[in-house]
Amino acid sequence: MKTIKINSLEGDIITDSLGIRITNVNPNLPLNEEAINDLKTAINKYHLIFLKSPEPIALENQVALTKQLGEPWVYDYIPGQYKDYPEVFKVTNQKGNGFVNAGQAWHSDGSIYNRPMHLSVFSIGEIPKDGASTYFSSLHNALERLPKNLAEKLNNTEALFGKMYKPHAVIWEHPITSKKVLHINEGFSDGFRDKVTEKLFSQKENEELYEFFNMHLWEENTYYEHKWNFGDLVIADNYALAHYAKPTHSNTLRVLHRTATKGIKRQKPS
Repeated sequence: MKTIKINSLEGDIITDSLGIRITNVNPNLPLNEEAINDLKTAINKYHLIFLKSPEPIALENQVALTKQLGEPWVYDYIPGQYKDYPEVFKVTNQKGNGFVNAGQAWHSDGSIYNRPMHLSVFSIGEIPKDGASTYFSSLHNALERLPKNLAEKLNNTEALFGKMYKPHAVIWEHPITSKKVLHINEGFSDGFRDKVTEKLFSQKENEELYEFFNMHLWEENTYYEHKWNFGDLVIADNYALAHYAKPTHSNTLRVLHRTATKGIKRQKPS
């Protein structure tokens, strides 16, 4: 791995297209303003950050770090979640222990909203006996790898999210880096339309596009699999990444804790 330094931070690059592992920060300990600013710089450059603590991540520490990174997303309480931590979204593979089997398709968190989630912060609460993994893929890289004719079509395409949410451009600009990225979320969107004529895609066209996008992100050497261990804390930039939760059998418990920061209103690229 290539070693890098970002002011006060030291780490290793994981892949060419995304991800660094910070080696001199313990996410269970308070971070000063300099470290937080350096962490934000690293997020904007690499989009996927891995931190490690020798102890499991405490929920109060995850929430505190999330608040330092931005305005936290707060969830309405539902049974199975944590009453004392409304900023924590608990995902599990067993009914009654949280939100069941979320994220088992390529997606970006909060992408249905016109003001989507910016950062998702993850830690593992319970690991099943066969292990737990989350896959990550760069949406900027995914756009760059598109065939030219499909990229031109998608530049004039919007994804639909039902009657409650506005359509979103499939190709849009990262609001901080201004890089164009590809955003198709099979788990959230329910079809596509031409953004000029507003003509709906046929069911066949929708299915073909979802299938292509799924295969595109699973293309060899374009994604990263993170195998969870206690003490891991992962920060993902939803403007730049998609992720996928590897399904696990419900015979042993898997619990993932997600906190998130609020983003800014998305802009369509010119």
